[in-house]
Amino acid sequence: MSNGADSTALRQPTFPLKAPGTAVIHAGPQQNPRIVSVPTRCTEHILELPEGTDVFAALERSLTDFAVPGIVAEFHSGDFGHIDYVHPAYGPDAEHPMSFSETFTVDVPARLRHASATIGVRDGSPFCHIHASWTTSDNKIRGGHLLPGTLAGPKGLTIRLFALPDAQLISEVDPETGFSAFAPTRADHPADQPNSPEPSEPSESADSPNAVVSRVRPGEILDEAVLAVCRNAGFDSAEVVASLGSTTGVVFTDGTAPWPAVEFTHLGGKVTGARSAAPKVTLSCEVVDVAGAVHSGVIANGANPVAVTFELFVRRLA
Repeated sequence: MSNGADSTALRQPTFPLKAPGTAVIHAGPQQNPRIVSVPTRCTEHILELPEGTDVFAALERSLTDFAVPGIVAEFHSGDFGHIDYVHPAYGPDAEHPMSFSETFTVDVPARLRHASATIGVRDGSPFCHIHASWTTSDNKIRGGHLLPGTLAGPKGLTIRLFALPDAQLISEVDPETGFSAFAPTRADHPADQPNSPEPSEPSESADSPNAVVSRVRPGEILDEAVLAVCRNAGFDSAEVVASLGSTTGVVFTDGTAPWPAVEFTHLGGKVTGARSAAPKVTLSCEVVDVAGAVHSGVIANGANPVAVTFELFVRRLA
């Protein structure tokens, strides 16, 4: 099935397609800064969701359970019992080349492959953003942007939560893209417009930030953004976890997925020597394309601009 769901017809574009990795200039006014970062302390927790648990409600409730203003999450194992989702689709015209598909439903158990989530607030209420991929009982791989109503399956779900006491995550409509997106603000000054901090010496104090949560805007190259975030935070070595967003297609070291947008169900990797003259950034990912197909591989550096937004989370390594 061409779109990875229960429809046989993939809506075709009405405009010329470009090569994977070609940046998209959105119709709205460009916003600045292009990377918004908040350093934060981070504590890790394991959340076990039994069969039938409403995934969105449980994650949104975790803000209160852990008494923090923001959480990012990486799903570890288990299965889904019911999934409602959309995936990327072609937009209506060349000025708006990306959109979302119709809603699809999986109503039988499906084994988790990858999933990442951002948990914060929208319009003053808890709100959750999840991208996931899974394998169905007939061994077909699917994925997309999950919708409320998604439930844990017979094996439940095990989720790694990264609680962020210093960063509030707020979802609002972005005037540049017209899509809703999360951005961090400092929890102690929620009205501030945070900018990336000046480079500083890493600190081992228990009260010092050991992570950074960021919002990366369209057109920024993903691996370069990761490096910039690490350098500005003073992290020489760091890991990327629990991150999600989109790029303009994707360029792997050994292949591609099509323009104009793919959504990441997983982004992981490491940065070493960030503060040196020869830094190394290695990122691997899994993505869902405009046909609902799932791709995975190692990202080619310098080749993958953000499409709509990227919710990036990095943790300092000792």
